[in-house]
Amino acid sequence: MPHVFALSDPHLSFGTPGKSMDRFGEEWIQHPTKIKTSWCSLIKPDDFVLIPGDISWAKKSAQAKADLEWLHHLPGTKIILRGNHDFWWESPKKMSEILPPSIHALQNNALALGPFVFFGSRLWETELYTCESAIDWDPRKGPLPEALSEAEKAEQESTYKRELERLQLSINQVNNFPGYIPIGLCHYPPYGLPHATSPATELFEQVRPRAVVFGHLHSVKAEAPVNWNHNSTQYHLCSCDYLGFTPKLITSA
Repeated sequence: MPHVFALSDPHLSFGTPGKSMDRFGEEWIQHPTKIKTSWCSLIKPDDFVLIPGDISWAKKSAQAKADLEWLHHLPGTKIILRGNHDFWWESPKKMSEILPPSIHALQNNALALGPFVFFGSRLWETELYTCESAIDWDPRKGPLPEALSEAEKAEQESTYKRELERLQLSINQVNNFPGYIPIGLCHYPPYGLPHATSPATELFEQVRPRAVVFGHLHSVKAEAPVNWNHNSTQYHLCSCDYLGFTPKLITSA
């Protein structure tokens, strides 16, 4: 019976060694080793691992090759989604050419693999739909974000709307696979805090996924209510540091 796990935001840098995550805190020191150890203890060859964004610090796909090969040699089939730091990400055609065979990219599409159909989009953050209050800001890791200008807020809204359109495109393809178990992915949280419905959750509800996984958030407060159940869909924050660099079991067939 295949299982679905998730682990987001690995921020790998095998091809860009100057971008080590060590500067973000002791917990990040040698974090790829932590990931590999826990991954190999949990994941079987027929399992699926969802990685919803911020996969590599690379700026170009050639730089990302080492990170992708590292993931490829870990057990299981990997489904990846673009994060806000994945500048190396290419067009769907190019991605199909550069990805190793055990890695599949979600980009305006849906992937039917085993008994599951995976779908989603990166989403974005807006003034209303943000989980900034969940972050335990440490000034040693960077300054607090500055207030946005009205133009920047308008740009956020525009990007968010575009990502919702991409999510709808992906959802439309889910309907081509009746009988499969839908699992959603997004990089940014699909709602804001305090928990409420959002345009993104309303779109997800069109296909009532068993689960939706997301990342992006780091240094999350222990008491922050970032995981929740809504209309039979379980939403899971799966950032590496939040999970102690251990893939989280999401569901089984």
